[in-house]
Amino acid sequence: MPVIKRLLIANRGEIACRIIRCCKRLGIESVAVFSSADRHALHVKRADLACPIGGSAASESYLNAPAIVAAALKIKADAVHPGYGFLSESTALIRLCEANGLIFVGPTLESIVAMGSKVEAKALAEELSIATIPGYRGGHQDVEHLLAQARGIGFPLLIKASAGGGGKGMRVVHQASAFAEALGLARREALSAFGDDRVLLEKYLARSRHIEVQVLGDSAGNVVHLFDRECSIQRNYQKVIEEAPASHLDQALREKLFDWALRLARRLGYRGAGTVEFIVDADSREAYFLEMNTRLQVEHPTTELVTGIDLVEWQLRVAQGDRLAFRQEDLTTRGHAIEARINAEDPANNYLPEIGVCQLYREPVAEGLRVDSGIALGSQITPFYDSLLAKLIAHGETRGLATQRLLQGLNGFAIGGVKTNQAFLASLISRPAFHQELSTRYIQEQFPGGWQPWGEEMHRAIAAACLAEALRRDTGSTVAASPWQNMGGWRLTAAAGVAACSRLWLDSGGQLIEVRIAGADGRYRIDSGDASHCIAIYPSQPLQGQQWQLDVDGTHCSLDIAIDGMTVALSTPRLSRSYRFLSLEESQLGRGAARSNASNTIRALMPGLVTDVLVQAGDHVEAGTIAVVMEAMKLIQNLPCPMTGTIKQVLCTAGDTVTGGSLLVAIDPDASPEPVAPH
Repeated sequence: MPVIKRLLIANRGEIACRIIRCCKRLGIESVAVFSSADRHALHVKRADLACPIGGSAASESYLNAPAIVAAALKIKADAVHPGYGFLSESTALIRLCEANGLIFVGPTLESIVAMGSKVEAKALAEELSIATIPGYRGGHQDVEHLLAQARGIGFPLLIKASAGGGGKGMRVVHQASAFAEALGLARREALSAFGDDRVLLEKYLARSRHIEVQVLGDSAGNVVHLFDRECSIQRNYQKVIEEAPASHLDQALREKLFDWALRLARRLGYRGAGTVEFIVDADSREAYFLEMNTRLQVEHPTTELVTGIDLVEWQLRVAQGDRLAFRQEDLTTRGHAIEARINAEDPANNYLPEIGVCQLYREPVAEGLRVDSGIALGSQITPFYDSLLAKLIAHGETRGLATQRLLQGLNGFAIGGVKTNQAFLASLISRPAFHQELSTRYIQEQFPGGWQPWGEEMHRAIAAACLAEALRRDTGSTVAASPWQNMGGWRLTAAAGVAACSRLWLDSGGQLIEVRIAGADGRYRIDSGDASHCIAIYPSQPLQGQQWQLDVDGTHCSLDIAIDGMTVALSTPRLSRSYRFLSLEESQLGRGAARSNASNTIRALMPGLVTDVLVQAGDHVEAGTIAVVMEAMKLIQNLPCPMTGTIKQVLCTAGDTVTGGSLLVAIDPDASPEPVAPH
């Protein structure tokens, strides 16, 4: 086979940047592709060459196989690497590559087809005497038949999309009365994500572990496993923390999983990197085959750090015909590695995805830390793709050391301008239960009432003080509605030798919070609600730098802070926030707008795609009825009617791309009943 000299990477974000790094090390020319939304993205800047492939929506660009192959031919690439997600397991892309003489960096078409359907994959596993979870995988998909099968399996059970993964099209059902509604939601989500609404049913294991085995094969029939990973800490079936190897796993079970993974890979004649996933019942210790991902995994760096093998390099070498340079007995592991996925989301607000501009960015640098990132300072976080920003991976001789290093890295990773889950991740690995046997219920059990950040009031105060100091120093500021221009108390009382005092309002998710600021010359008292903090800013603090030196209630700290107009982006070891402050005038306008926006409308929670409209003008609806379904950052959002009434207007259709706050549906509320006259 020809040597790969120029590689087109059919992906974006951190995985595209990670593949580009490998290309540079191997002397391979890298070609990035980009959508309209990603024209200035980091992977475009880091590649040797870059080609546009379509519009912002993934369906118009990263999921457009003909456009990707056309770009590869235009740029005269030798091969196409799909990364993970998007078209990484697409038979259409492989066929187009083969038809046009391009090397597809991945397994054969036959392997992807065999593992592409969960139903067929489980059937093959059973042929090889590999245990599978009891359930229904038949072709009869009508509701009555599926409900009958569900009763036979018993509740609770899991409805799963047959054609996909990543938690899409999955619902846990605890009783028969909830089955039909859950089935409808799972089917709609599966159709939106995979273009296929077929489902399968499985017995739901209340306490389970998610263990996977990395495999690697070449075209000569050599196949090895690269040991195991634990991915049990999940939310909505999306992995949050991954590690290699799995802890608290007895060696006999570990060897059984290795044997099953190799048995399956050899039957497939597997080529390249792949992952065989298993579910282990935490109570019975029984293990079951779940699925095989015929691609690179998000969590592959943990395996690389404990084995010393670069999986992307070996994907490329195998794709150009090289044989594996090692046998199973040559492979060992060293130490422990743990990966945390840093997402643009707000864990304190039901993990709502975040969009915006990255106003702060600083990666931690320390022994045993690796960062795989797809963003930089100034990067635009859009609603068109998933919320993954970066991965932080820590390696140590022991699991305890790896955990300590990961915590240190999370505390030293500064991202501002959008909320992230960094503090939530730190909470996950700081709890004593993290060092015991894990299960997929870990987050639910550790935070049964949901997770809330530490010190929100203090961080608001810090942001207000830094804004006041920045505006005080910037005497020539033309920032509209700054307290210096609109609230004369700052100037007049300070000039008279009395501490200046003023008020600002903080826009917090549509709620206006009053913040009172008193002080001058870098020393401030900030009052917000019942909380009060004294903050001193060092006089030598340069306004151009990100890192500020402060004393907060007598404690010295160094924080990453960026100020843009009246917006303050703040990143600390325990919280990343972006605060927008309002003047008196803006706050009153905001209150007026809030009063005029009664609860008889449905608006988009954030920018995204309208995937389904379930009501029409004239329909009578009950409060809680789902009216519109949206997708943003691969998150499905069901928007309910806020009241009982009649649909007055529907201002959107399926397929519309809307901005955050867009009016989607208006409702005429039912008239209040006339009071009954007393007898």
